[in-house]
Parts: sequence; C-alpha cells; structure tokens
Amino acid sequence: FADLVDAKREFGWITAAVTPEVGFELDAQEKNDFILVERTIEFLLNALRLAQNEMGATVHNEEDSMVLDKLENLVSKWRDRETALLGNPFGSVFRARYQPSLFAHSLRRYCDLYMNSVASLRLYSPQHRFYPEPGFRLLAHEISNRGAKNALDLKGALEASTNADKEVGNMY
Repeated sequence: FADLVDAKREFGWITAAVTPEVGFELDAQEKNDFILVERTIEFLLNALRLAQNEMGATVHNEEDSMVLDKLENLVSKWRDRETALLGNPFGSVFRARYQPSLFAHSLRRYCDLYMNSVASLRLYSPQHRFYPEPGFRLLAHEISNRGAKNALDLKGALEASTNADKEVGNMY
C-alpha cells in the first residue's frame, strides 16, 4: 500500500488497486447459501434491536437477558457459517469476522476504485476519468449535515437528506 498512500497523500492522485480476492468474494456472495446467511444475520440483528427496544431502558430481568444471549449466539453461529462459505479458514481479506479488516480500511482510505482484474477496465475509454461519488468518504456524523449549507434550497436539502438516508442504510 505504500505506493498508493504516497500517490494519494503527496500528489492527490486518483488511485486504483487490483485485488483478485474481490472476484472470489463476489462469486461467493452470488451463491444462494451466502445470500441466505446474509439475510438471516440481518434478520437476527434486527430482531435483537427490536427486542432491546421493547425491553426499554430499564435493567433487564434474567429472562430478557437470556433471550438476548440466545439471539446473539444464533448470530455468532450464522457468522461462523458465513466465514466457512468464503472458503478460507481465515474468512475474507476484507473482514475479520464481521468487522472490516485493516486491509479493507486501507483499501477504503487510499483507493478510489478497486477491481479483481485489470480487465475490469475494458468497458471504459482510455481517457475515462473516475470521480468519487458524492459523500463517498463521509463519516456517519457528517452525513446528517449534508445539504444544510444553503437552507433556502429546499429541493437540494431534501435530495441530500434522501441520499444521506440511503447511505446510512447501506452501512448496516
């Protein structure tokens, strides 16, 4: 990553990385088993959120804690299955279990685009210029302030708010 870091930091260049593991992960993510696992984990995490909301802000009784513990154990088992489906005993180079790996953080930070093969560029003109998507590098606390610069521009503020909601939804 040293070359990418220097190019990005010192020269402000748009950077790209060829990462063959992207192809392996995309192939795995298209399989029905993987889709089932992802949706099940999402369902269980949503059930945990809903259960906790229903329990309120008071101290949970033993039965409530047991329900949460059992749901968390199910999530853990499904995450183990997800790791196994990636076909690598260590999981993905992009995640350490369910958290982004250091590699993923570095890729996000220093690469404007990444692909599994240089052949992925064949559909673009040699003169094509890549520009970052609006809000691509925003932190969660910055998203809610997007579009607030010109409060009189109601249409722009509404569009920014809608896009921010979509970006926040894509994070989880």
